[in-house]
Amino acid sequence: MTLRTKGLLKMLLVGAVVLAVGIIVMTHTSWFLKVVMIAAGISSFVEGLYTLFGVRKWCFTEFTRTFAIIKGVEATIIGIASVFVTIFAADTFLSVMVYIFAVGLIFSSVVSFENAFVAKRFGIPEMKSHFLIEGIVTLLVSLILFFRPIDTIVTVVKVLSIIFIILGAMVIVISIIALIRSKKQEA
Repeated sequence: MTLRTKGLLKMLLVGAVVLAVGIIVMTHTSWFLKVVMIAAGISSFVEGLYTLFGVRKWCFTEFTRTFAIIKGVEATIIGIASVFVTIFAADTFLSVMVYIFAVGLIFSSVVSFENAFVAKRFGIPEMKSHFLIEGIVTLLVSLILFFRPIDTIVTVVKVLSIIFIILGAMVIVISIIALIRSKKQEA
């Protein structure tokens, strides 16, 4: 078996896995949403701890330092709550957690806008646009979550699963065609 054939077989396997993930997500959307909420909770918890421990190293105004500490505590609490509510509570709490995440995102956007405002003062003017973009994107995501949160998330998940199915199928077809051509060239 040539190196190219091995690569094409790996590509075929990746395509099959991507296709399978797309089908599983499409057919088990509520289960996937729970996994996403747990992952988001863990991410929020880690971000909160990073913010709380990183506050000591950063240059801040007193106002910004207070915001960062509140953001760190809020993200840590939301992370813990998200994981436990998703694991142990009924599906009805999913929308409650989405609203809580949306509120947390609004607060994060306020912190990002404040960081953009003081970036130049602390000698990092190149970060101003980064903080502004982060604040705008975070604010937009939070607003989207406030309007029909579960419907929005389910729609996004379904679209992503369709994309996975299409990509997986394309990779499978391309790798099969390449394998057939490779076999003809070897013969």
